[in-house]
Amino acid sequence: MPSSLRSALRPAARLLRLTLPLAVMGVCFWVLHTRAALPALPELTAALGSLAPWQWAGALLATAASFAALGRYDSVAHRHLGTGLDGPSARRAGMAAIAFSQTAGFGMLTGAYARWRLLPGLRAAAAGRLTALVAATFLYALAAICGLVLLAAPPPSVPGLRLTGALLLLLCVLLAAYSFLRPDLRLGRLRLRWPSLPATAALAVWALADVAAAGTALWLLLPGGTGVAWLPLLTAYALALGVAILSSAPAGAGPLELTLLALLPMAPDAALLAGLLAFRLVYYALPAALAGALLAWPRLLQPRAAAARPAEAALLGSQRRPASALPAARPCAETAVIAQNGGYLQAFGLNQLALLDTPQASVALFDPVSGLAGEVFAPLAAHARGRNAAACLYKCSPRIAQAARQSGWRVLRIAEEAVLDPQRFSGSGSARRQLRRKLRHAEKAGLHAAPAGPMLPLPQMAALDAAWQRSHGPARGTTMGRFEPGYLADQAVFLAARGPRLDGFASFHRAEGEWCLDLIRICPGAPDGTGHALVCAGIAAAAEAGVARLSLAAVPGHRLTRGLDRGLRRFKTCFAPRWEPRYAVAPSWPALALALADLTRLVHSPPPLRPLPPGGAAAHNEVEENEIALARTA
Repeated sequence: MPSSLRSALRPAARLLRLTLPLAVMGVCFWVLHTRAALPALPELTAALGSLAPWQWAGALLATAASFAALGRYDSVAHRHLGTGLDGPSARRAGMAAIAFSQTAGFGMLTGAYARWRLLPGLRAAAAGRLTALVAATFLYALAAICGLVLLAAPPPSVPGLRLTGALLLLLCVLLAAYSFLRPDLRLGRLRLRWPSLPATAALAVWALADVAAAGTALWLLLPGGTGVAWLPLLTAYALALGVAILSSAPAGAGPLELTLLALLPMAPDAALLAGLLAFRLVYYALPAALAGALLAWPRLLQPRAAAARPAEAALLGSQRRPASALPAARPCAETAVIAQNGGYLQAFGLNQLALLDTPQASVALFDPVSGLAGEVFAPLAAHARGRNAAACLYKCSPRIAQAARQSGWRVLRIAEEAVLDPQRFSGSGSARRQLRRKLRHAEKAGLHAAPAGPMLPLPQMAALDAAWQRSHGPARGTTMGRFEPGYLADQAVFLAARGPRLDGFASFHRAEGEWCLDLIRICPGAPDGTGHALVCAGIAAAAEAGVARLSLAAVPGHRLTRGLDRGLRRFKTCFAPRWEPRYAVAPSWPALALALADLTRLVHSPPPLRPLPPGGAAAHNEVEENEIALARTA
């Protein structure tokens, strides 16, 4: 389409968007006038006057509960977008914005304006994103609620709704599964992030609480003699609310009434319309008046001084640092993997964790870098809640697992780590006879394994890595390293070659007291024993450097996964290591299952590599610091 034609059509499209909701409202009121027995004004007044004080009071309480749930809904949305404004003021602003927008109509515009007006720290663009997120996710949650109520109590006036409910629920489940597998949504140049599954569950709970409370308010305000039970009314109200929201009519006026009359034919039209009028006074007019007062005087919403909440107290002294800030004197050398997977060093006071934020979880990799074991669980859980994620420590030691169990967390044994002492290692003994045989094969083939020099043969290593991936499949990532020159710059690298031919290489993470095997790549067709020779060269170099502990990394250790990676276990068993159990811990079993599922997804489908500068993580320090500073000011 020519650009001149698009420009000419834009004003018409804007006019259509503004007038269509009003047209829908007008058509619905016309249908109501022609099809329903509208009550006369005296009859309507009498019906309202027949409502008992307890009905008005109950409806007011239900309305307050509904808006409190909506405020919590806004809170979840703030955490998803990372506005940093999750708190009482944000919840009250969300309640006021919804009260104003649901009555004024044109919810995207009026809701964004109200949130921007009531939250001084919220920019206009962020207010628009927040309002769009609330609207879109509420429609999703409402679809799930409608599917649930149609399965539980379908209106008898319309056949086939139970099947519709089942299809709605199936669609919601499929969409949730898709959001887990593809957490980023790309629309042209626009990149959006789906809410995490914990966020989706929280949004669904608060949406259900809102719909149930609002429907209860309507049910309480129905005059006597309507004969409408609570559950059928909730079903009809949920469906009518969906129609009203999709219509974008101001306050849903017209579509809401017409849908309720169609779904509740047993109720007298006059009584139902009288109850709806009372409902609009309590649920729409009164909250809108309060919201209008707040919009006129936003200072009324300013927070009062209050004591810090437990979550806020747990995060006191928290600081995010780049991966290059990992200290050399750390207990676990393998934490250096965060230099490649997007992780960072998170300090909670004196306690430091190698933290990886995935779409579904905040995962502390291995043992804490520093601090006391019992003090990391509360701040980690608070950090995860702040981004609608599950908290988890992954592949931690028995000592940390015991501290987690004492703190009420769930503990699962998931792996076994192969550990040996380079200072005492030798190839003698019956336990290492297989190792001696492999090394003899490599030696007969003329293979030589030794530390790499300062200039790595990167083109040959890249070609070897590509050949290895063609033979073994794509390299796993996230908790495992992948070949990348800048990443290798901070590691001890060993090469295995026959003359000029490179047959394999291996790399080790290094800390003051420990080395850990990371990458090992063997060229297809390399001599038998190439990998064993590379590891032995690494053990000898670690012994020469005075390192007291060398890890060959972990293999699956749960009873259901012991059959996986049998070749890897056999390879490491050749060195007769000491096998140490490793655990995953989380505050609850669902959180643990979600974190492990997300890690599994990322291990097998890691995001594209971000190359580090030639100087490795240390050279990357300034770039990461700048990115963190920009994230804080955004």
